[in-house]
Amino acid sequence: MPKPRPQTPRQIFNTALADWQRAWTTHARHDRHAATAGYATATGQAHLAAMTNLATRIAAIEAQIAETPANSCAELQIKITILSVDGQIREEFQRKVLDDLMRVTVNAFG
Repeated sequence: MPKPRPQTPRQIFNTALADWQRAWTTHARHDRHAATAGYATATGQAHLAAMTNLATRIAAIEAQIAETPANSCAELQIKITILSVDGQIREEFQRKVLDDLMRVTVNAFG
């Protein structure tokens, strides 16, 4: 049986992963600053507001990638990374990931 060739993920997957990683990194930085300033201070509250905005952005990225079908193993790997917590696919996304897994497997192995 032939092995599937490695595929480069579509730009939407690469962009989503980069945006998602950047958003989480910025979220963590705001959390550290808020903790240092004190969550109840004006500075801490500003950082908490920024974290809320980032959480909304992260949810939008996750929703977009959940709705975008993965067409290759590389895209599926990115999708799983974004839609998982500690390597466990979150329950609300399991059906979409399983559907993609079945489609990618059938396409790769006929």
